[in-house]
Amino acid sequence: MGGGVYFDRRAKRWYIQVYIDGKRERIWRDPATQDPFWGKRHAQKILGAMQHEVDEGGLVIADWKPNAPLSFDVYARAWLEDKANSVSAKTLAGYRTAIEKYAIPFFGSRDLRKIRARDLREFKEQLPLSEKGVYNVVGAVKTMYRDAYRDEDISRIPPFPALSQSLPYVDYLTIEQQQSVLDRIPERHRPIFEFGMEFGLRVQEVRALQKDCIIDGKVIIRRAFAENTLKESTKTGEKGERAFDLTEYARNILGRVEPHLGPFVFVRQDGKPYSNKDMNRIWRKACELAGVKIKLYNAMRHSLACQLLDNGEGIEVVRQILGHTNIKMTLRYTRRRVVPSVSRALERRRKVVEIKRKTKCQ
Repeated sequence: MGGGVYFDRRAKRWYIQVYIDGKRERIWRDPATQDPFWGKRHAQKILGAMQHEVDEGGLVIADWKPNAPLSFDVYARAWLEDKANSVSAKTLAGYRTAIEKYAIPFFGSRDLRKIRARDLREFKEQLPLSEKGVYNVVGAVKTMYRDAYRDEDISRIPPFPALSQSLPYVDYLTIEQQQSVLDRIPERHRPIFEFGMEFGLRVQEVRALQKDCIIDGKVIIRRAFAENTLKESTKTGEKGERAFDLTEYARNILGRVEPHLGPFVFVRQDGKPYSNKDMNRIWRKACELAGVKIKLYNAMRHSLACQLLDNGEGIEVVRQILGHTNIKMTLRYTRRRVVPSVSRALERRRKVVEIKRKTKCQ
């Protein structure tokens, strides 16, 4: 039995962590008194007694935490620490906000196993958030319960209230609008934007594209940046990879890329890969010149999906290109709203004004 004594800084409590048959177990209280450990020596004493039982060949872990309360706040903070090793920084930040700002203040130290459906309904109803916010917060708590059940820390998951999230309209650019913005990006920086739009890549994926991913007439999307850390996986695709045949347009883009010795396909003038800040700064300036306002992510990924649907391609084809494992993710593109050109909107307004003036003069 491997294990040790640790201090939870957030909960400000000592606990014992042991591994039995490859499964992690945590003990937060003295099994005899059910009181929290008063200090490190107290927890070490209990751990020593457990190890003695192991040596005697008679350890039953259930005997060391009989009916021990699973405090929601303590368990939730420990769960967040575990998730830090398995989810992206952005996902972890969402979990932290949901748990620390909303769930812990509501449930406090209540036993995780004694929270019922009515408690969860009350929690949902009192959240001062939008429909999407409620969906994310309650969903985070539900994910924690599912993990607790998987780890056999609880024997059942309470019924959660129904969660619904209406599909928002997706902003995108028509091909003409897209080209108008691209034409206003300096030629030195244009290839990375064009290539990302050709295959509907995420910004962090096109930034991470390396030369070893362009082979045998194909491009393989196998890496992505998380902030500025390069990860050997992407958000979608089997085994974290997606592959496309290079189109003629894509070959032309690559042919215009200035040769360099580094591993990345698209680099700045200093030879380093583009940062997220670099690309957004360049994009916002081009949009301003073109009289268009749209986020780079929407322009690069959403626009391809919506343009394909506008051209009559089936939803399943779009799903495969984007690498979605769930068709529900792709269905949101059926509610699409083309981003209007600011200059065109002003021109239409001026025409209306002119018509009204002519009518009055007549």
